[in-house]
Amino acid sequence: MVSLPGAGTTSAAAQDLPCAVWVVRNALESPVSWARALAAVERAGCRRMYLQVSGRWDALYPSHVFVPPVTPPRGWEDPLAGALAAAHARGIEVHAWVNALLAWSAADPPPDPHHVWHSHPEWFVTRAGGSMRELTRGELDRAGLVGEGWFLDPELAPVRTELRRFVLELATRYAVDGVHLDYIRYPSGWTPEGGAAHVTRLVSLIRTDLAEVRPGAALSAAVMPVPAIARDHFGQDWATWLELGLIDVVAPMVYRDSPGAIQAAVRDWPEAVSRERVWVGVRIDRIGSGELAETDRRLAGEGVAGIALFSHNLLLEAR
Repeated sequence: MVSLPGAGTTSAAAQDLPCAVWVVRNALESPVSWARALAAVERAGCRRMYLQVSGRWDALYPSHVFVPPVTPPRGWEDPLAGALAAAHARGIEVHAWVNALLAWSAADPPPDPHHVWHSHPEWFVTRAGGSMRELTRGELDRAGLVGEGWFLDPELAPVRTELRRFVLELATRYAVDGVHLDYIRYPSGWTPEGGAAHVTRLVSLIRTDLAEVRPGAALSAAVMPVPAIARDHFGQDWATWLELGLIDVVAPMVYRDSPGAIQAAVRDWPEAVSRERVWVGVRIDRIGSGELAETDRRLAGEGVAGIALFSHNLLLEAR
């Protein structure tokens, strides 16, 4: 059931789909910010969250693999442990959200000398012999990567190994209900020939690792919304991931401006896409609270598994 704060109760016809919320990493800045985020998820009536624990190859918990974030959490020793305990006590699933291949995005380099930006500049995506690591923030923006940043190359074995080490650390130390991969792709315009195979290999390796150390934990991914474009322009062949069983759930980011447009995007997917393993991603600032209920109803008729709301910050603003 989806119910925005202040929107009243949705009708019975609009309660067919379970919902999830993407909870952005600022929720773990302190126990106070976490309490507000958890309350927002509960008010929305959602029983699953994708909790961001790594934004830019950093860790929002005491990690032996990734560096701490630029602004470390304050007020608690292990934010992820505390968040898991509180969410599970309320019956809410926690899937650890990891920005897989996006290493950095700010104009200034990371201050930590151990960050991958400084320690392994050779790991970044290249094109025609040039590394995107050499481009400035402004040059990235002019190249069409506004809002994104510098990506690591999944073709490189050390990149795959380091990301797998991080996922293994997560899954062995914490009782997460799943691992949720974001930015598991190349940046637009930088996908090499055979790029989809490189990304698929990485997903397959993570699938095997997770099955070995935490059987039953789900592997999911936030993906670009059009399968063919995701595959050809970003190396993100998520329809094949579903077909091969490499991933349990996908959350296509269908960030459209009306319930009809969201439904139309889902209907455009090939018949081979398993709708029952899809949670449709919706930006709640793109549609009104009444339209969210209508979106829920329309998507229930398309046979999808659920609806994923971006994001908890927008839920807090929805008052």
